[in-house]
Amino acid sequence: MNGEEKHLILDALIERDACFAIYRLPDEQAPRFVMQAAGTPSLLHDIEELNGQHGFVIAPFRITAASPLIVIRPDCTDLSGVESYSRGQKREKAGAERPEKEKRSDYNLLFQQFHKSLLKGEVKKLVLSRSRTMERESAFSPGQSFFRAAEKYPHSFVYLLHTPQSGTWLGSTPEILLAGSGSEWQTVALAGTRYPNTGNVSWDDKNLREQHLVTSYILKQLTSFQIAPEINGPYTIKAGNLAHLRTDFSFSLPDKPKTGTLLKALHPTPAVSGLPKEKAFQFIADHEGYNRRYYTGFLGMLDPSAETNLYVNLRCMHIGESLLTLFAGSGLLASSTCRNEWEETEQKLKTMANIVK
Repeated sequence: MNGEEKHLILDALIERDACFAIYRLPDEQAPRFVMQAAGTPSLLHDIEELNGQHGFVIAPFRITAASPLIVIRPDCTDLSGVESYSRGQKREKAGAERPEKEKRSDYNLLFQQFHKSLLKGEVKKLVLSRSRTMERESAFSPGQSFFRAAEKYPHSFVYLLHTPQSGTWLGSTPEILLAGSGSEWQTVALAGTRYPNTGNVSWDDKNLREQHLVTSYILKQLTSFQIAPEINGPYTIKAGNLAHLRTDFSFSLPDKPKTGTLLKALHPTPAVSGLPKEKAFQFIADHEGYNRRYYTGFLGMLDPSAETNLYVNLRCMHIGESLLTLFAGSGLLASSTCRNEWEETEQKLKTMANIVK
């Protein structure tokens, strides 16, 4: 099966409202595919309910009735075997929408509100995100865009997914939340962003502090499970046109790990929410002004008996009938400036904007 046939099948599966995900792990050549052949995917109301689950997980930033935690059952793992399924019932299309006008002034006001809480010492870190809507061109193909992203971002986790409950999402992310097999597992602290024009990357105090906060949080959460990880970092990695600071944690888990319990302790990390965890999470829900849905959630294959690869949903877009919604955010500290944080989100939005044709 050639690339043209593959992307046409993916587009047809979306049209038929199928439950599927196609994803390419960092530095792998071939993508992996998961599809549920019939029925409704599992809809969970708490991350801890992932204990004992097996399937492709789509977790939101905040679980709500409109954004449930979804698990796609892996009935089919071969894309070439789904041509007949793609001829099923077409879904109903929503009415046309208009893109919202993005205002820098709105972001400035939100930044001041978030920054005020940081200056008062009420929180140590907050992540302020934003979205940008674009008109979807008639020739836009989600399937083609997935393969374009996989080629453009070889060192990231690249995915395309669709369920009736989540809609269609496409993304490219460098951040592991939890990955491993057998007794060998890993997670990472990914924080700090630069957009260098050269190979040399220097890190200021703000970015180093941000990385330290995330590293300390993850270490504390792992320690609460009596896990003593091996730590490597921080070191610089590249993701598209961006550079980040990364620290790796390698550790062992019991033969029957309660991955859902561990995931609930890790998510959301300070890299996507803030510190203290609960206070920052609530502040974002009360003040950010929109529902992130599956942006800054996590997703990937969960299979504790074989191989698990779960990533934080960072550089991503929601694909609607007439609109594409791109998401980006940045970590704020008391030392942050509005100009720098806006520019950081501008650079992050390019990850998805650069594959839209």
